[in-house]
Amino acid sequence: MNDYKFIYVGDPLCSWCYGIGPALDQILAKYPQFPLKVVLGGLRPYETQPMDQKLKTMLRDHWEHVQEATGQPFDYTLLETDAPPFVYNTEMPCRAVVAVRRLKPGAEWPFFKAIQDAFYHKNQHTDRLETYYPLLKALDIDPTDFDQAFDSEEVRKETVDDFMWAKQVGVTGFPTLVFGNSQELYAVSLGYAPYASMDRTMQSILDEISQEN
Repeated sequence: MNDYKFIYVGDPLCSWCYGIGPALDQILAKYPQFPLKVVLGGLRPYETQPMDQKLKTMLRDHWEHVQEATGQPFDYTLLETDAPPFVYNTEMPCRAVVAVRRLKPGAEWPFFKAIQDAFYHKNQHTDRLETYYPLLKALDIDPTDFDQAFDSEEVRKETVDDFMWAKQVGVTGFPTLVFGNSQELYAVSLGYAPYASMDRTMQSILDEISQEN
């Protein structure tokens, strides 16, 4: 099963993707023989207007639900103030993850989670590049290299390619975790699921693959 891997489709600004993070880490720790490929889904890409009250109310409802279900910590300050205004454009953090994936393959998942922690837990604005610089330093990535990659046409295109791949394979919500290779894919989680549920599904998948071979 050398060619099998996990494929995680998510968005750093998807609250359920934040919620599933600890459970996914447990799955990855239990099955270290299978690498993780992170695909950026594009939850709300290319938004240009600051959040209005309607969006803030909707987000608070989602975040409170995620916090209750998963225990992940949230800071709600972003939803309680208009200063400074925040543009909920998820293309920017998605493209930041793609840039890190190019600069340091394997660092994209830690960086993805660091963005989530900065946004949800520490009330930092992901629509500003300076938010990412301390996160890059922790991964030993030069901010100047990051800026060049982030602004490059190659990274912009690769980000769109991630969005399109997710649509082409039928991903309809985030997070989505699948397992497989170029010939077959199995759903581990379509949406949020706790560790025990994902682990049971993985055991069933591995049993099925074993029987087929």
